Amino acid sequence: MKKIFFVFLGTSILFASCVTKQKYTECTTDLSNCEEARKELSAQKLDLDNKITEFEVQRGKMQAQIRQLESDTTHLGRLSREMSSNYTSLQANYDDLTAAYKTMSAGNKKEAEAMLGQLQEAQRKLDEKEKEIKSLMTDLDKKSSDLEEKNTKLIELQNILSKKDADVQALKNKIKSALVGFEGSGLQVTEKNGKVYVSMDEKLLFASGKFSVDAKGEAALKELSKILEADKDINVMVEGHTDNVPFSAASAAQIRDNWDLSVMRATTIVKTILKYGDIDPNRLTASGRGEYVPLDTADTKEARAKNRRTEIILTPKLDALFEILE
Repeated sequence: MKKIFFVFLGTSILFASCVTKQKYTECTTDLSNCEEARKELSAQKLDLDNKITEFEVQRGKMQAQIRQLESDTTHLGRLSREMSSNYTSLQANYDDLTAAYKTMSAGNKKEAEAMLGQLQEAQRKLDEKEKEIKSLMTDLDKKSSDLEEKNTKLIELQNILSKKDADVQALKNKIKSALVGFEGSGLQVTEKNGKVYVSMDEKLLFASGKFSVDAKGEAALKELSKILEADKDINVMVEGHTDNVPFSAASAAQIRDNWDLSVMRATTIVKTILKYGDIDPNRLTASGRGEYVPLDTADTKEARAKNRRTEIILTPKLDALFEILE
């Protein structure tokens, strides 16, 4: 009987020993599987952390680009396109984060919740950037419209200025041709700052100290008057100039000094031009400059003769130009 009992006991112990070893093997396998799963989740977490870091870097770049957009409208379009491209990249990263979150196991609930918070924050920032990009695009459209309008005005302005320059050059050539017989007799025709200057020495127009136009000077003014009558878009300023020798009041009762003489000479020139042409008087202005705008400041006979002159300044009307600039 004892023999049977010991045989049964030995068999039971052997059977129990076999079951424990099988469970141990199963536990070891499960542990190994869990360790592999943990390593895989850790790798996924590291990858997600890297993507989040990359997202922060890209967000920083976008903020810098936005500041650049605010300070430099010239690059607004280029930066806006870059922001749109970065937004697309951010959206792709967000999609990657979302996919990674969905693949995380329930055993890493804490990490999954943290990742969910990061995803929500990323979505919020994406929404903000999308609004900013739309705002910038609206601003860009407005600036582009303004720029197009200014470019149109600039082209119109350039066309008017080009026409004015061409008209001034044509006027100069016309006057030089009409007065060619008087050049060398104290008459010069020049162009400066978009105006035509007809400069006549005293000897061509007046006797010393007088303001009545001589016959030769009147002939020159008659030719000039024909041109001004034909071209009604020219305004005329007549400036009388004298030397710095004090005027002798005894020579003319109505003239007291050089300033009076320069004004009287300019007025006489204006009246002579009007006498020979059907010209609107509103286009002409008489101005006396006296001795205060000399061509030559030297105290010589030659310098004083050069300063005694009358300048007829012809200026094209700029009404169209002013309309554009308003």
